[in-house]
Amino acid sequence: MMQGLLSRLSVVRAAWVVAAVLGLVLAGQDGVALAAKKSEKKKPQATGEPIDVNAPSKPCYKLSHGRLFHRCEPQSLPYGRCRVGNSCCRGNYELSPINWYKCEDQNGHVSSRPAAPAIFILGDNSKHRMGTGHVFVVEKVRDLGNGHWDLVLSHTNYDRKCSIETDVQAVYDEKGKLVTMKTGHWSVWGKNLKALGFIVK
Repeated sequence: MMQGLLSRLSVVRAAWVVAAVLGLVLAGQDGVALAAKKSEKKKPQATGEPIDVNAPSKPCYKLSHGRLFHRCEPQSLPYGRCRVGNSCCRGNYELSPINWYKCEDQNGHVSSRPAAPAIFILGDNSKHRMGTGHVFVVEKVRDLGNGHWDLVLSHTNYDRKCSIETDVQAVYDEKGKLVTMKTGHWSVWGKNLKALGFIVK
């Protein structure tokens, strides 16, 4: 009787092991299929060509509003890359606009004088939760003389909601490397903001 019971237990254990192994195999296949499906999703990537922000039919980015555990896209840096087609200083330099600027500076791709199109990098502004800086795209430039410039800028994620703001009017002081926002979301508080300069490559 004991032998029969042990024999039945062995059969049950063997069946359980087979079921467990089969389950793992099937789960692995499902995991591979799921990974393949995820990889099929297109991620926002720079096309290498400037785009018209007023013609959203052919954007090189996709707006994605931040939800739980998901980052709002595009952040200001990938938006800037997308608009001007800049693919230099990838990798760790993309962790912040300030790091990007430093890398471009080492490569001789920066200027204190504005140009259009170009990338405009703001420095650290921890008071307004921008410890890593911020990226603007320079759309238009007008020389006011004496080291002062009228700028027309665009940027994204200025409100932490992935919004894109265009036609932002600003005045830039080349000597002091300061910018004051005349219009747009930041015009209420954006006075004499510290600027690093312009990426002109």
